[in-house]
Amino acid sequence: MKIPRASLLAVVATAATLLVAPGIGDGVAHAGPASCVPVGTAQLPPGAPATGSRAGLTDFPRYTGRSAPKHVELRTETTQFNLHWEFALVGRRLITRPRGTDGPWRAVPLPSCLQNRLVAISLDDDELVGVDRRGWIYTMDNVNQSPRLWNWTSAWGAMLWTAPGRTLPDQRTGGWALSVTSPSDNRAYQDIAGRVHPSGQAKMTMIPALTGDGSRITYADPWLPNDNSYEVGGPLGGRFTSMSLSAAASTMFVINRFGDMYTRTFDFDSSGSDSVFFRYSWDSQDGKPSATDLNTETWDRSTAAIQLPAPDWRRQPKIPGEITSTITVIATGPGVERRELRVAGRRDGVAGFWHKDLHASTWSFSPTGGALSGTPLQNSAADRSSETLAPPVPWNLSASLPSRKAAVDGETLLDIGLPYSVVDPRALDRIGLHAPKSGYRLYVKAFDPAATTRPAVVIAPNGRRIDVLLHTADGMRMTPSRPGLTATPRHLIGAVALDDATYARRGSDPTVRAFVRDWMKGKSIAPISLSATSKDLVIR
Repeated sequence: MKIPRASLLAVVATAATLLVAPGIGDGVAHAGPASCVPVGTAQLPPGAPATGSRAGLTDFPRYTGRSAPKHVELRTETTQFNLHWEFALVGRRLITRPRGTDGPWRAVPLPSCLQNRLVAISLDDDELVGVDRRGWIYTMDNVNQSPRLWNWTSAWGAMLWTAPGRTLPDQRTGGWALSVTSPSDNRAYQDIAGRVHPSGQAKMTMIPALTGDGSRITYADPWLPNDNSYEVGGPLGGRFTSMSLSAAASTMFVINRFGDMYTRTFDFDSSGSDSVFFRYSWDSQDGKPSATDLNTETWDRSTAAIQLPAPDWRRQPKIPGEITSTITVIATGPGVERRELRVAGRRDGVAGFWHKDLHASTWSFSPTGGALSGTPLQNSAADRSSETLAPPVPWNLSASLPSRKAAVDGETLLDIGLPYSVVDPRALDRIGLHAPKSGYRLYVKAFDPAATTRPAVVIAPNGRRIDVLLHTADGMRMTPSRPGLTATPRHLIGAVALDDATYARRGSDPTVRAFVRDWMKGKSIAPISLSATSKDLVIR
């Protein structure tokens, strides 16, 4: 159906109004960060390609203390490394040396307002963040370049990394990490179908952090509002309770107290939420060529889009030995999912770390000697993930599925190329673009908006039940909001999907056949747009 241009413009205008509407912040301290570094080059992505130049290093004063680490093989709140540099926080002094050398450590000169202020650090790619005792974040950029180019900023948050700053979602030891995916050091990522996509000309920067009981993962993104509303659904439907978290190049690594481990590659941009700069599809992209750059992928619809839903968590094999809560994931070079996992532990009484490539099936051990960092875990050969599950969320919701004869629905918004991740379905109703009911109704128990996929049920007009999957990704918000579901509508994009067995029953089951024909438009997956509160759900 052809949609009047005036109606489409009204949708975008209404969405823009929603983006700038006042919101409520959550979890961010009221006092501000140190004020001497309001701007820096981190705010101007993507940055220059890595050089690892040591020019200017000898201008830094030599560290003469005795507290510097002998080795830096794990990322902790006081020891960090990338491909070119090692850093340590010693008595609130930041020191550095080139990676892979036994050369002297040197003190990194800090702006006056940051001296003796940092209590923890995290590093990935070309950025290092330090936090003070109140949790305020400070970013040092160009950490894959000459030390002469290193510089700091306290800025963080929407719009476009220009907000005056924010604190960590949670400052627990071992529970947060900086993650950076850059076009020079990582270059590409893959979607759920295994298709490779260019990472674009900007960077994917975020700080995921364990919050609450450890089953919630809240992330701070410098381009998004400074609140705690954006979350990554954790393993096992968001109920797996993690003890530690590490992250690198958009890959998160978590572990529980029994040594059960999961990994997931996830970012706001790659997961379906950023329809302003990225193009997505719920349909298979088989037969379409992959674009070689982001501009082509975004605007040339003959090329493959990012196929949704976003890839889920992958359970990692258990480690056959003693381990602690200190875990690390690192990017080992440009390319898709080139990552290495590391876990502190012992073998035959010798301290060191267990390690393997992301997709390898077995672990190896490297001895380092010295003290073992982290809390010892009750590691067992058996999978005990189910013993650390948090209670399900309390939101049981249902919604009428709209008629497919409506002027605008989730599929329409996707097809016409509007930035649909900012268009809340309730906004369509407010401007008169109503949708009649289809006669089908969807029911979903424990609807966690942070999760990507959960089971749901569709009740057909004849009262028969059809089991479906409900996929979602967060909508785009530019003003602060609260986590989870509240009385304020939360916008998500998503899809209703049939698994292979149910879809195959369309030939023998009249109820499934009618649903596929009349509502799914003959396919096994159908795009939708959602608006959820703690009490109700609207679907278009």
